[in-house]
Amino acid sequence: MPAAAVLRVRPMLRSLETLDPHEVYRGQVFHDGLLWQGHSAGDVSRYRIDAHTAAGERLASASVPHTLEFLHPFGSRTVLVVGKHDNQRGGWRTYHSIVRFLAGVAGGPPWLLVKTRAMPWRMQVEQFGGGPGAMFFNEPGSRKVVRWNGWWSRPLQPDIHFPGTMVHCGRYLFVLERTDFRPGRETIARIDLVTQAVARTFDGPRQRITALVDVPGSPWVAAAEAWADQILLIDREANRLAVTLPVPGMPVELAAFDQHLVVLSAESRTLWFFDLAAAGLPLVAEWDLSGLGPGFEHPRALHVDPASGSVFIRSAFHPLLEGSAAGVTLAVDPDRGTFRRRG
Repeated sequence: MPAAAVLRVRPMLRSLETLDPHEVYRGQVFHDGLLWQGHSAGDVSRYRIDAHTAAGERLASASVPHTLEFLHPFGSRTVLVVGKHDNQRGGWRTYHSIVRFLAGVAGGPPWLLVKTRAMPWRMQVEQFGGGPGAMFFNEPGSRKVVRWNGWWSRPLQPDIHFPGTMVHCGRYLFVLERTDFRPGRETIARIDLVTQAVARTFDGPRQRITALVDVPGSPWVAAAEAWADQILLIDREANRLAVTLPVPGMPVELAAFDQHLVVLSAESRTLWFFDLAAAGLPLVAEWDLSGLGPGFEHPRALHVDPASGSVFIRSAFHPLLEGSAAGVTLAVDPDRGTFRRRG
């Protein structure tokens, strides 16, 4: 696609929510028409989850007895939350909560039903992958990914060094593998859930993989390689790098929708929209986020609602980034051209 055909958009930006100044977690997901936000700053009495419309109106809120570090889609109008809490008598324990959005009865307001499960004491899980029929949690300390059925855990055979984000694709589970506790030497491991064989996608570590997502309707999973200024499209079946998309400005977050991929570059403050269903995988739109202001220093989550044309960016507090602020920003293409565009 000629460069002139790329839409250059200065989106309308609106602060959707100001988070606690010391909110450090990425706890956000857009799922089933709702924007879900986690709040984990302060003490446990203040931890909660909110459900919003795509326009940002808060519909319901509920307390959660642990931090809300990661939020994942989990069925119809339902999300799964992973976090932890320090029990003074027993120390740190990890939990997951299943949160369901329920319509109000007899004209009453909607509400959230929260069911929390404490993980066994021996387990210190970090993230979740999969869905209701196949639940996977990672244990970075034990170098294991475990399958969970609600009552017992069963570790998968392969050792994965500091396993991180997990993407479940049929018989395969792709896992971000962190070869060092410091960022910058990550790789991707694919576990065959039938044979439990593991195969690394790359021969050596990459330059800071910060995000890993499935791209439904395509043959790929996508990863952001921040320090290399590129996106990696990995063929699921062949488990090899199929396409590299150059993205300047340190791409750190990804979201997939309707065979499109949107990428957030933190340094350049730009959103890049690629059409993965068109020949050549063209860049179709570029959004200038310079209007976000000086507090936009640590973006931690990116989600899209193609039905409304809304893009949700969650930034968190980072103690080493001067001026970083915690909040949620709504970005919208005023002409809606981005979401009508095909390559």
